Amino acid sequence: MNGQDNLLPFFPLEMVAFPGERLNLHIFEPRYRQLIHHVREEGSTFCIPAVIDRQVQVVATEMKLLEIVRHYEDGRMDIRAEGIGVVETLDFFPMLIGWLFPAGEVRRVDMIANGHDLNRLKIVDLVRDLWSRLGASKPVPGVSDLESVFAVGHHLGFNLQQEYQLLSLPEELDRQMMVLAHLEELMPTVVMMDEIRKKVSMNGHFREFPPAEWT
Repeated sequence: MNGQDNLLPFFPLEMVAFPGERLNLHIFEPRYRQLIHHVREEGSTFCIPAVIDRQVQVVATEMKLLEIVRHYEDGRMDIRAEGIGVVETLDFFPMLIGWLFPAGEVRRVDMIANGHDLNRLKIVDLVRDLWSRLGASKPVPGVSDLESVFAVGHHLGFNLQQEYQLLSLPEELDRQMMVLAHLEELMPTVVMMDEIRKKVSMNGHFREFPPAEWT
């Protein structure tokens, strides 16, 4: 942690945003329309904390507003924003005087880039196998592109709680180990389901078997 505390607008959502992730959001509630106008006018950032089981979580992602893509006549808007860091919420305010939107006193978290190249290689291999078996068209990142597992965090089969746990780990090495453990546990089930799918799709086809050997 560093010692810099800030009061930032909060946009709680039932999702986890990761640092480096770009989000396209449709803003329709009056309080969050006010939030976006405030951020644009003040040149400030805002935070997206995950809402899990109706609770606003302590760790959140600091977001930078990139652009307002479209304004609608009724005040709604489409925006594009990017995650730029992770914060810890010290105090949460559902509403402040003059603001319709919630806010939080936050402390920025120092994210430690101590990942191992060997782990990156293992993760890329497992992700390639996973996405191939699932028929995903998303290109698999190269080892050099996977500076952080956040880049693939939404595409590993994590639930919301697991994604939040990943976001909450400040060290990349710990995040790598979490991803590896998850994929190594997940892949046998994926392989089994893929084999079942192949067998079902072959129903009625003429199949060629290699000669069996026996004694």
